[in-house]
Amino acid sequence: MDIGRFGLDPIHLVAQVVNFLIIAWVINRFLIRPLLTAMKARREKIAQGLADADSAHASLEEAARERDRILQEASQEGFRLLQNARDEAERLRAAAMERAGHDAERMIEEARGVMALERQDMEKAVQALSLRLSARILEKVVHGLFTEEERARIVARGIERIGRADAS
Repeated sequence: MDIGRFGLDPIHLVAQVVNFLIIAWVINRFLIRPLLTAMKARREKIAQGLADADSAHASLEEAARERDRILQEASQEGFRLLQNARDEAERLRAAAMERAGHDAERMIEEARGVMALERQDMEKAVQALSLRLSARILEKVVHGLFTEEERARIVARGIERIGRADAS
């Protein structure tokens, strides 16, 4: 077969093939390999970034769950403390009411005792006053009727009888 008929020069053809192979090798060695290496490194960084993002997202979800759990526990603790405070306040109020009731009863009993003593004193004072008044009335009634000695005896006996009647 005659290559010349197709307008091809075998030397030029071989030179062009060698040039093509050299250029292909240079392009492959200095351009395509570094680009593929850079693309591979970038792909790995992207994959690592996605994995890190997934890990961060999982950590964020875990932190949110932990936060919710802590908030729930804090809320429950707050409600428990509030209920304890209410219970303690109710207990203190009941104790204060009980003390106030006992104090009121004691004060009433003391007042009754004081009133009884005052009543006795008042009764004695009224009795003494009534004896004095009775003696004066008796003295005035018997004044013109009897002598001084008789009047004194009658008044003394009358006061004695009134005193005995008041005592019983």
